[in-house]
Amino acid sequence: MRARMTAADFDVDPTTATGPEQYVRLLRRVRDQSGLAYREIARRAQRNGDVLPASTLATMLGRSTLPRRDLVSALLRACDVPDDRATAWLAVWGRLAAARTAATPPASTRARSSGRAGHSPIGPAARVTGPSGPVGGPDTTGVGPTSPTQRSAALRLLPAGGGTGSAGPERGRVAASGGGRDRAVLRGLSWPAANEPPPVEGGSGTPVPYQLPPAPPLMTGRSAEVGQLLAATETDAAVCLVEGAGGVGKSALALHVAHRIVGRYDGGCLYADLRGATDGVAAAEPADVLGRFLRALGLPSVPASLDEASALLRTWTAGRGVLVVLDNAASAAQVRPLLASGPGCTTIVTSRWMLPDLDTTARIRLGPLPDDAALALLSGLTGAHRVQAEPAAAATVVRRCGGLPLALRIVGARAAARPDASLTGLAERMDDEGMRLDVLEVGDLSVRASLHLGYQVFGDARQGGRRQAARLFRLAALPDWTHLTPYGCAALADLPVTVAEQALDALADAHLIESAGGGGYRFHDIVRLYARERAQAVDDPHHREAALGNLTAWLLAATTRAARLLYPDDRFGIDEPAGPTRPGPPLADAADAWTWFEREHTNLLLVAGQQATAGRALAEVRDLALVAAKFLDYAGHIAEQQQFGHLAASAASRCGDRSGEAAGLNIVAVALLRQSRLDEAIPILERCLAVQRELGDRSREAAILNNLGNALRDGGDLTGALNHLRAALVIRRQLGHRHKEGLVLDNLALVYQRLGDHARAVACHEAGRAVADGGTDPLREAQALVNFAETLHAGGDHREAIARATESLEICRRYEHRRGIGLALQVLGDAHAGLGHRAVARRHWREALGRLDGLDPQACIRLRAALAADTTA
Repeated sequence: MRARMTAADFDVDPTTATGPEQYVRLLRRVRDQSGLAYREIARRAQRNGDVLPASTLATMLGRSTLPRRDLVSALLRACDVPDDRATAWLAVWGRLAAARTAATPPASTRARSSGRAGHSPIGPAARVTGPSGPVGGPDTTGVGPTSPTQRSAALRLLPAGGGTGSAGPERGRVAASGGGRDRAVLRGLSWPAANEPPPVEGGSGTPVPYQLPPAPPLMTGRSAEVGQLLAATETDAAVCLVEGAGGVGKSALALHVAHRIVGRYDGGCLYADLRGATDGVAAAEPADVLGRFLRALGLPSVPASLDEASALLRTWTAGRGVLVVLDNAASAAQVRPLLASGPGCTTIVTSRWMLPDLDTTARIRLGPLPDDAALALLSGLTGAHRVQAEPAAAATVVRRCGGLPLALRIVGARAAARPDASLTGLAERMDDEGMRLDVLEVGDLSVRASLHLGYQVFGDARQGGRRQAARLFRLAALPDWTHLTPYGCAALADLPVTVAEQALDALADAHLIESAGGGGYRFHDIVRLYARERAQAVDDPHHREAALGNLTAWLLAATTRAARLLYPDDRFGIDEPAGPTRPGPPLADAADAWTWFEREHTNLLLVAGQQATAGRALAEVRDLALVAAKFLDYAGHIAEQQQFGHLAASAASRCGDRSGEAAGLNIVAVALLRQSRLDEAIPILERCLAVQRELGDRSREAAILNNLGNALRDGGDLTGALNHLRAALVIRRQLGHRHKEGLVLDNLALVYQRLGDHARAVACHEAGRAVADGGTDPLREAQALVNFAETLHAGGDHREAIARATESLEICRRYEHRRGIGLALQVLGDAHAGLGHRAVARRHWREALGRLDGLDPQACIRLRAALAADTTA
C-alpha cells in the first residue's frame, strides 16, 4: 500500500508563485509527484464529496489561468496534502485572485466603459481606419456598411495599434475614458516571437475578426432563455451550452444573444459550424477549426500539433477578450480545444447532444415553444391578418407543429409562398399523421431531415449499444403510450432492463426523447411520427407485432402484481398471466402499487385500446380491464373505467367469452352509477345478472347483485336494494369470500341508514369491519370507515363520525388516494357542521371540493350545495 504523502514528500512551496501560470505549474508538480492518474484523482475526489472529473482536471492543469478555488481544494485533498499545507495553497490562491480582480474588471464593467450606450468597436457600425484616420463612419441608418470590406461577414479588420494615427475620434474617446484597463495597450501586446504576424495592410495593428452570421429576424417566446444566456455571459471565461432537440431553435438563440453582446469583446468574435448534425458531411475536425480561427486572428502559420494550436489560441485570446460561438457541436472532445479561457472571453456552444462531459459555467436546455409564443411566431411569419382571419386553423397548425420553431418556419414559408391560400387546408393536411412530415418540408428546410440527422448517429452506427438504441427508438414509438419506462421498453424490445436504460439515456442525451420525470421518458409528437416511419421502413411487420405483444403481456403481469399488492384477497376472475416472467418495477408494498397505478393507468388503457382496434392480444386486453377496474373505481377515474369496461366486453365477445363480456359490461355499469346515470346502468346490470346466472358463475353473479343493490338504493328502491344485497351476501358466505362479505355488509348498512334504522345500520358496519379486520385491504378499510362515519353523522353522533372519518383520512393520505381524501373531508365537514363548527366545516368542504373535482360528480354537487347554503345562511 502506498504510504500517505506529506508536503515534504512533494517539496513544492506554493508561496513562490508570483502569478496564475506559475501557480498552475506548481499544481502540476503536486499531481506529478503524487503518482496518481487523472481518473484515480477523480475517483478520490468523488469519495471525498468533491466534484473533479478527470476531463476538468486535465483542462485545469493545461491552462495558464487561475483555476477555481473549489477545484484546487479538491485536487489537494485527493492528493493527500495535509490541511495546514492546503491552507497555505488556498491563501496563495486568494492573493492571486485578488490581484486578478484588481487588474481586470468583469466583462460587464468593460461593456459599460465603452464610451457610450450601444457603442461596439466591431460589427456593422464599426470603423475601418488606416494610417491617416477613419475611412468609413458609423452606420446610423441601420442598413449596415456599404464598402466591400465592411460587408464581409467573415473578417472585419480594425486597427489595434496604440498610436493616434490608427484610431478614429470615437475610438480615441474610448481609450481615453479608462474603464479599468487601457485597450490600446492590450491591442499592442506583442505576439510570440515564433509567430510574428505581418502588419495589416494600410495599418500597423492586428486583425479583429467579426465572423457572426446574421441574427435571426424573429425571436419570440424565448425571453427567459435570452435572459439566462445574457446573464451567463457576464461571468469571466464563461462557457455556455445551449442544448436541445433538432429544430428547437438553439442556433437562433445563440446568434441572437451573440449579436447583442458582441460589443463587449475587444478581440472580436469567432464563429464555426462544427457540423455535429449535418447530413452527409463529417463533423468538423478541431484542428481545422483552430487553423481558421488563428488565421483569422492574423497568424501567418498554424502549429501542426492540435495541443500547440489550442494553447496558442488561448494565449492570444487571454488578454484581449474574444467571443467564440461554436454551433452544432458533436461532442465535448470536439469543443475543448476551441475554448477561449481568458477572463474577458466568452464561448457559446450549441448542440443537440447534452455533452455531460463538457465543463460549462451555464447550461440552457431549450424546449418547444408554448402555444402562445408559437402562435406569435406563426403570425410574424405569415402575417397577423391571416392568423386573425382563421384562428381555429392557426391553432391547429400551431398544435401540430408541437412548438418546434423549425416546423413553424416551414409552415410560415409555405403560407408566405401562397398568400391567397387558406390556412384551413394546411391545417387539414397537418391533422393527417400520414401527411404531416411531408407538409413540414419546403426548399432545403425539412423537419424529417433534421430528425434523421440525430437518428442516423444511432442507425448507421456499428457499435452494438448505439444500434440497440436505434432499434429501441423505432419500437418504442409503436405503442400509443404517453410515456415510456425502462421496464416497459425492455419488455417491448426483449432486452435486459440495464441495456434498455442505457439506450434510453443515449437517446435522451441526443434529445430524440425527453425526460418525463419519475424515471420515464416521452416522445415529442413529431419525433414519434418520424420514429414510426423508420420502424415501418426498417423493421419486419412480424417483429413490430411481436414487440407490441410482448409489451401487452408484460403490462398485464405488472398490473396484476400491483393489484395483488393493493387487494391481496381478490383474484379478479382471471387466470395467472402465462409466459415467461420479465422484471417489473420494484413494488414493495401497497403504497408503491397505488403510485404505479396512478402513473401507468392511462398507458394501460391506450395500449389495450390499440391492441383491441388491431384485433390482437384480446385475452390480455380483457384481463387488463378486469384487473385495473377496481383501482379506477376507487381512484375516481370514471371515464377511463367506462372505456376499459367497453374494451373488456368487446374483447371477450370476440373471444367467445360470454362471462367475460358480462364482467366487462358490469364495469361499464359501475362507471355509469358513479355519474348518476341509473336509467342506463340498471338495465345493463340486469342483463349481466341473467347471463352470469345462466352460465353458473356465482362469484360474478354476487358482484352484479351487489352493484345492482347499490343502484336500486341510489334510485330510491330500498326494498329492492335489500333483496339484492342479501342475495349477494348469501353467495359470498357460501363461497367463503369473507373480504367480499364485508363489502356487502357495508352496503347493506347504507340501505338501513336510508330506511332510518340507525341501530341495524351501525351493526352492519361493525360486522363488516370485523370480517375485514385482517387489514389486508387498507383502501377498502378506508372506504368502509367513511361510510360508517356517514351513518354516524346521519344518526346525530357527530363526534364519533369525526373519529371514523379522521381514521379514513389518515389511511388515504398515506396512499395519496385523492378521491378517498376528498370523501373523508366531505364527511368531516358535514359532522363539524352538525356540531355548529361552521368555519371548520367550510374549510373541510372547500378542500374536499378541490380533491374531488373531476373524480366524483355526485359528491361535488353536494359539496357546492353545502357551501352555497352556508354562505346564504
